[in-house]
Amino acid sequence: MRGLMMGRFQPFHLGHLDLVKQILVECDEVIIAITSAQFNYLEKDPFTAGERTEMIHNSLGESGIDMSRCFIMPIENQFNIATWASYLKATLPEFDKVYSGNDYVAMLLTDSGIKVVTPKFLTRSLYNATKIRSMIISGDNWEKFVPKAVADFLKKINANHRLNIVSKSDTKPTEY
Repeated sequence: MRGLMMGRFQPFHLGHLDLVKQILVECDEVIIAITSAQFNYLEKDPFTAGERTEMIHNSLGESGIDMSRCFIMPIENQFNIATWASYLKATLPEFDKVYSGNDYVAMLLTDSGIKVVTPKFLTRSLYNATKIRSMIISGDNWEKFVPKAVADFLKKINANHRLNIVSKSDTKPTEY
């Protein structure tokens, strides 16, 4: 059985890692779909799809997860919501169920005949990428909310500098 989890992973944090582990207890394999792959260097989506792939890959390896059980795949947003489920089926390897705590996503996928499981989340108010990005900008202790591999990667690419520049920019390209 194969489970699918989707997210922007801006950045990948311990809540995401916990969900991967949860899925791998219930399923043989997991597909980690990096959504909004076409967006980067924006306040809401500061990291590229390649950077997010590397963060996830490094975190899974660091955690001792068997990478042969994992697919990490960037996908672009589908703008026709009515065909989104078909797009997922055409773009991703076959999956048996989707793990999502988003009621809107659950409705869309369930209406298309896809099984949706509501996962058990770590404290969502703590493990929140928007909050983590704000903490990086302000210099708060953000490292405790992400895997060490992500903290190392974000320091390597000087994420603090990028986030500070992007958050203060008056250039606000339209994402959606």
